[in-house]
Amino acid sequence: MHTITNFNSVGKTIQAELFEPLGTINGGIIIIVYGTDGMLAPWGDGIRAYADDLSKKGFISIIPDYFASTNTKAGFRDPEEIILYRDTWEATLTDAVAHAKTLSGVKITRVGFLGFSLGGHLCLRLRVNAKVLVEFFAPELDGLGVHTNPTLQAQIHHGLADQLVPFNLNSDAIQTTLKQEGATVELFSYAGANHGFNGNDSDNTKARDESMKRTVSFFEKYL
Repeated sequence: MHTITNFNSVGKTIQAELFEPLGTINGGIIIIVYGTDGMLAPWGDGIRAYADDLSKKGFISIIPDYFASTNTKAGFRDPEEIILYRDTWEATLTDAVAHAKTLSGVKITRVGFLGFSLGGHLCLRLRVNAKVLVEFFAPELDGLGVHTNPTLQAQIHHGLADQLVPFNLNSDAIQTTLKQEGATVELFSYAGANHGFNGNDSDNTKARDESMKRTVSFFEKYL
């Protein structure tokens, strides 16, 4: 079931899309974090598809509208906005985690993050709050922050044809950082897939299908 839940952050009321489990609740909560295009088409439908699939496995998911904390419009292209607003977005996502833990049926030790592009970067910087983290084609930017999580179970998905966020300059470096901290990391690369796995060609279609199956299975196994 898909509804709206609200929480307070940085003096504002923030909305989040709430997806409740179909059938038995398993106690896990997953915070799904969109990228620079927010929930604009076609990205919103794809992100909600993850929430729907996770709900079939008994998970609760929320998609917080963290851009609302800075009145940021989805689709922005100025990278300086990321550095300008990142601290506020991280504070809002931290508040989203706190709110998620108050939802009925949630076990507070079973928090997962699922982040896409910028959302993946933010999840990585907030990894101390999660038991399990899955990120897609996230940029490393100026680093993953100082709050480590040596018990983290992490999974990374990235296309080898990604020209916006090149694989070797980002996912390789992120994997190295997480492993040095003691985290357990799975890294999957997808030949011919671009940023966002966007396109109807066979490479991007395969990347979308395989990465979704791996993501849902990963949360089932570790969260």
